Amino acid sequence: MFFTVFVSLSAAFAQSQNTLPDEQVKERLGFVEKALSSAQPAARTWWYGWISAYSAGAVVQGILAGAHWNDVKVVEDAQGSRKVHDRGFAEDMLVGGATCALGAGGLLINPFLPAYGPNKLRSMPEDTPAERLMKLQKAEELLRRCAQREEEGRGWLTHLLNLGVNAVAGVVTAAAFHRPWYDGVITFATSEAVSLLNIYTQPRRAVRDLENYEIRYLGRPGAPLWEPSERTWFFSIVPGGFSVGARF
Repeated sequence: MFFTVFVSLSAAFAQSQNTLPDEQVKERLGFVEKALSSAQPAARTWWYGWISAYSAGAVVQGILAGAHWNDVKVVEDAQGSRKVHDRGFAEDMLVGGATCALGAGGLLINPFLPAYGPNKLRSMPEDTPAERLMKLQKAEELLRRCAQREEEGRGWLTHLLNLGVNAVAGVVTAAAFHRPWYDGVITFATSEAVSLLNIYTQPRRAVRDLENYEIRYLGRPGAPLWEPSERTWFFSIVPGGFSVGARF
């Protein structure tokens, strides 16, 4: 419904742009530029923060896996005491590091547009009416693309991809390493919890700003959406992983 409504409204917008008075162009451009610039700090914190957290998790857990791969423990059986490999911790670190590496890679392959997109818009000239109209067209397109990227970040495809990766991590833990099935379940549950945290901490400011823009300027029915107080997300690295939180 969101994209269907937007397509029709954006078509009407494109048809009416050439007839917009310059003052209206300035007003609309100011709205979009302010929306994109205001959203950028939180978007950059989320994007760079998760890339850093995933990367640190991959490196730290990879180092721990290598350091503990040859751990041994003493077991008692009918043949007496003997030493055997104790690789449970190393295997967990190896799987965890691999999933973190995939997480960082996904954020690099599919960048979070609201974090860097406004930089390109600021460099565009706006000294003449024609330049301002062109900049407005680019600004509106950028806001639409930012909203689409935010929707995709919380969409069903993202959830399915994360479920698939985390399920594979659980299967590898249990089957490839010959561990009890509940170890695989724990691995899956832990990885899925991190994935959901990543998804639901992702900002959605552009979605709201686009809807407010359409209501205000393009005749979309509805009341402007309430703007919640700004949240500041923070990350910190701890031994064997990372923590994440928010300040309201």
